[in-house]
Amino acid sequence: MIATYLRLELERVHRRLAQAEQREQAQEAARQAAARAASPPAWTVQVTLGADPRPVAIHHGQCTIGQPRVRPITRRAAIEALTAGVEACALCRPERELQTD
Repeated sequence: MIATYLRLELERVHRRLAQAEQREQAQEAARQAAARAASPPAWTVQVTLGADPRPVAIHHGQCTIGQPRVRPITRRAAIEALTAGVEACALCRPERELQTD
């Protein structure tokens, strides 16, 4: 009788451990997915349509003007594009933060 009770308690403990491990795995998967989620780029370049896309304007990464024809670029590439004559977005004014005006 005591052996049966102990066996049942042990099974209950194993079930609870398995549930806790599953919850932990789900939480870890959610953390990893959140880490992989793409954060918006700091800078984007709006390009023309066609086989040979050319830069049209530089935008702050949060700017929605020019969507979906924007591509992420680095800060350095944004500065170089602005100094090479690519226009800055009139709405988000990236040249202010990039200090190229």
